[in-house]
Amino acid sequence: MKMKGESLAGLARKVRLSRKTLSWALTKPHPRANRTIAEFLGVPLNELWPQWFDSDGKLISREATPRPEIKRIPRRSSPSRPRKRAA
Repeated sequence: MKMKGESLAGLARKVRLSRKTLSWALTKPHPRANRTIAEFLGVPLNELWPQWFDSDGKLISREATPRPEIKRIPRRSSPSRPRKRAA
């Protein structure tokens, strides 16, 4: 979208949707928001979100895209400092 000179917030203002709605549409199906993004990019819905839309642009699933698991790096234990006591 940035290559076409627009942000999600700017596009949301033009179509009178909230910025968060367009943001959520990237991970959860929201037909109006998804259609807005697809039309702006000039790409069919089923190419951007094949798991949610069929070739006719009809919603086939309401399942959200699962977030990838992030491997957490354990923190090193630091020497504890004595707590200050309230007066």
